[in-house]
Amino acid sequence: MVSVKLFGTFRLDSGIKSLELEASSVKKLLPMIMEKVKEKDPDTELTLDDLKGCIISLNGKQVGFSAKLKDGDKLDLVPAVAGG
Repeated sequence: MVSVKLFGTFRLDSGIKSLELEASSVKKLLPMIMEKVKEKDPDTELTLDDLKGCIISLNGKQVGFSAKLKDGDKLDLVPAVAGG
């Protein structure tokens, strides 16, 4: 199982703080997260594209969608924001 934590607007929009899921890569995990979000709130404004545009931290290091996952990994999803 991979421990997933959502931060910022992802947490606010989804109502989900954390999840435990099984997947072999980040690319496969993101649709699973979106499925859980839709189960909790079918009218959510959060989209898969929002998740794809986030900053992904795997065990404390920034990674991309092709990153492989293993049991016990900790994944953080942080929305990318622009400041001004």
